[in-house]
Amino acid sequence: MQRFLSIIFSVLIICSGADAIAQTIGVTKFKARPEKRKRPEPITEEIAFGFRLNTDGWSINAERGFIDNYEKKTGFLWMDLSEKKHPKEDKQLNETYAAIFPDQVAPLPFKYGKINNFYQLKIGYGQKRALTGKQDKKNVVVHWTYAAGVSLGFLKPYYLELLIPEDNNLYTRQFASYNEPEKQFYFLDEFSIIGGTFFTKGIGEVKFRPGIAARSGFYFDYAPNEKSFLGIEIGASVEAYAQRIPIMANTSNSATFVNLYMDVRYGKRWNK
Repeated sequence: MQRFLSIIFSVLIICSGADAIAQTIGVTKFKARPEKRKRPEPITEEIAFGFRLNTDGWSINAERGFIDNYEKKTGFLWMDLSEKKHPKEDKQLNETYAAIFPDQVAPLPFKYGKINNFYQLKIGYGQKRALTGKQDKKNVVVHWTYAAGVSLGFLKPYYLELLIPEDNNLYTRQFASYNEPEKQFYFLDEFSIIGGTFFTKGIGEVKFRPGIAARSGFYFDYAPNEKSFLGIEIGASVEAYAQRIPIMANTSNSATFVNLYMDVRYGKRWNK
């Protein structure tokens, strides 16, 4: 009987040891399994700032984009601050006056016939749709882009420094705009023009001109890394206003502007 009990006891010890070894191996195997890496969250947000050259002016712009990776498109809010130029604008400098009166303040450059500066603040919504490639680092993606919005136009009188005759055959240097009827003759008389004035002249006389704006083109996006990008957009735009915009005197002025443009921008991307 004693021998039988010792045999059973030995068997139990062996079984418990085998079970412990099995558990140890199992734990080791479990710990040896590599952990699964989590996929990075998709990029969904972007912001960019840039400079645009138009065939009729310039603008600085900003865009706030919302990326839809599934649809391969980006909706964006955009804002431009622009100045419109007339094709007949030509900057001049009255060198004759400076030579005749060297002791007086040298005149500033001016644009003959210009009667108003025209600035616009444009705000709207647009979309970019990827045509080629994948949004990835060191890759160029071509998009078709289109946008529309409102244009808040501002007309600021253009001032010149003029030589105006007074009594007793005396002449005085005066600042004047085309909006002053009694000085319109001198404003357009080349012999009466001394030069231009500083930008701040006429700010208090700004007039509001509302309109609409739209553009469409192709956007080339290059991402040197996942969180930043450089872009170039080339296209055409149109703006329409409720009435003609008088930029120049003695020539045709329009209420509609059509132009070609190219802009360069830099931006950042991130996930929400």
